Amino acid sequence: MRRHSPGAAYRAAAVLLAARDRTRAELSRLLAAKGIAQIDAKVALDRLSEQGYLDDRRFANTWARSRLQKKPMGAHRLRQELEAKGVEGHLVREVLRDVYEEGEEAAARRAMAGKLSRLGHLPTSSRKGRVARFLQRRGFSTEVIWRLLREGQRGQRSKECGG
Repeated sequence: MRRHSPGAAYRAAAVLLAARDRTRAELSRLLAAKGIAQIDAKVALDRLSEQGYLDDRRFANTWARSRLQKKPMGAHRLRQELEAKGVEGHLVREVLRDVYEEGEEAAARRAMAGKLSRLGHLPTSSRKGRVARFLQRRGFSTEVIWRLLREGQRGQRSKECGG
């Protein structure tokens, strides 16, 4: 008698999905770690996909929107996170196209505003470098970072002149 079966794999995967949505790749890794044979896991994951419980497109879309809402980041970083979750390349490209429909700038502005509010006590010259590095770590493109920093400088000069 086998230790595991497709039924056991299905039940184990269903329990993992009940805790939170996951990708097919994540579930496959978790089932393998439980000692479930790859063929049994495949049968179980196919069944969960057919039933609509396992959907990488839904996962990627939900994950991306949630991450952007909680922690604004650039497409580069979000791409890395989705790929680390095991989302296939074509799905990653589709999701990024959808969530950044109007570009990265809106997310970059939100991230920058939050960072600037925490750096208000520092001189302007120090804030600029810190904000640039922060936005870079968040995966925003250099083009977007420089555009926002230039806008910030123009806005600062306007405040100083208009005063």
